[in-house]
Amino acid sequence: MPATVRALTALVPLLLLPACASDASPAADAVLAVALPADPGCLDPQQTGQLAALDVSRSLVDTLTDQDPETGEIVPWLAQEFKASPDGKSFSFVLREGVTFSDGTPLDSDAVKATFDRLIKFPANGAPAYLRGYQGTDVADARRFTVTFDAPNAQFLQATSGAGFGILSPKTATADPAERCRGGFVGSGPFVLDHYTANQEIVIKRREGYAWPSSLAEHEGEAKIAEARFVFVPEAGARTGALASGQVHVAQNIQAADRARFEGGGFRLLTKAVPGLVPPLSLNHAGVLGDQRLRAALLVGVDRQALVDTVLGPQFKPATSVLSSTTPFYADRSDLLRHDPDRAKKLLDEAGWKPGPDGIRTKDGKALKLVWLIPAPTPPVNELVQQQLRTLGIDVELRAVPPAKYVEQQQKGEFDMTAVAVTRADPDVLRNIFATKGANLWRLPPSDLDSFLDAQAEATDDTARKEAVDKAVTWILEHADTVPLYENALVHAVSAKVDGLGLDASTRLSLHDVALS
Repeated sequence: MPATVRALTALVPLLLLPACASDASPAADAVLAVALPADPGCLDPQQTGQLAALDVSRSLVDTLTDQDPETGEIVPWLAQEFKASPDGKSFSFVLREGVTFSDGTPLDSDAVKATFDRLIKFPANGAPAYLRGYQGTDVADARRFTVTFDAPNAQFLQATSGAGFGILSPKTATADPAERCRGGFVGSGPFVLDHYTANQEIVIKRREGYAWPSSLAEHEGEAKIAEARFVFVPEAGARTGALASGQVHVAQNIQAADRARFEGGGFRLLTKAVPGLVPPLSLNHAGVLGDQRLRAALLVGVDRQALVDTVLGPQFKPATSVLSSTTPFYADRSDLLRHDPDRAKKLLDEAGWKPGPDGIRTKDGKALKLVWLIPAPTPPVNELVQQQLRTLGIDVELRAVPPAKYVEQQQKGEFDMTAVAVTRADPDVLRNIFATKGANLWRLPPSDLDSFLDAQAEATDDTARKEAVDKAVTWILEHADTVPLYENALVHAVSAKVDGLGLDASTRLSLHDVALS
């Protein structure tokens, strides 16, 4: 048995499931096995934006709306009707009838109010940031309610389609946040949590009697598979080995060198360009990177095309803005992102960082060393960025830590750089990341950028919103507040036995329509 497959088997033994039999008919008792690259550490969608977490929790919660991944249109789900007020400050909803949480309680207007009232109390990063300015939820009756903000909120309807806005049972609002991270929350989704074993697996099971999927769903009623098992396999080779040997049906985040073997022969690639904030070097302005000249050197010192050509592969593209090209109101700003190593070196010289005998620059007897905080495992592309920056005389330490530790150290500011991308088909991701009124993980000083970010959120027409987005992006790049690297793409390898597996508009796995044969 290959070593990579033995590694997975040691992590969690997977039996040959009914879905892997030769019978071509869908199996109602089938178990979908998915190899994730990491244990997310927290499952509560209100508390985490970790991609692995949302791939699981997306099937445990339903949302008021859904977003068509092809058109971007906001469509009904739990809310059969919704409308914004003319001033953009309030949003009225009418819930569909007959929806219940998995604990049997009805999903009504009071549950929506309890969900939003609790969500706004969490730290203002991720989903809670999209409720900024929340004034409350006024309940008219069990099915009708209005959500009000203190200013126009152009992004709110789109926000209601994301897993972070999943409606939770009122009992969850009073639950311990740590317990919620371990799965102690109650949703209305097509699956319920069976168990979450840290560093091993998450298993979710089909909810009996489920009958209210999104209006985008291919079928009404319960999920087609009996359960989904998510196993944590950090090593990319172990994930591909498990898929090739039939131990799992889906292997996430396939490396470029392995993709060709899964483009046929009983497999396929599931790929999607990711909207939102592109993967960047997220810079801590409180430390040495408070010097704009040093940040600007990083901005022009990275060879983005080489990242794509050498490591990432053709499904990816070099970043041409802070936003990906699939995000509404994107504009190409590659003029501010051209690779110019000579200019980068000049900027470092001007900042007082001179080359030392080992090639690493020094200033006042101190080496130019930057700590790059990474949620383990370290992506190979990070190592290439590290090499590129070393040619400029910058020593980068790749500090990979478990996801839970990563979040803790990030919030404490124990880093020079991280790489925080946000997947969302709306430009308000800029406000979530760069507004100084929010979590402000990068210790940005208050500036005109805050007003641009507020303006795009409060715009009541597309023209005004695009103008504000353009101003915000220009400011961020001209001040080198971040270093965009590449446009992300999800590349998962999937067994041909899997039918109906899709990705929602925010690229999270959608399991309701999945069947195994």
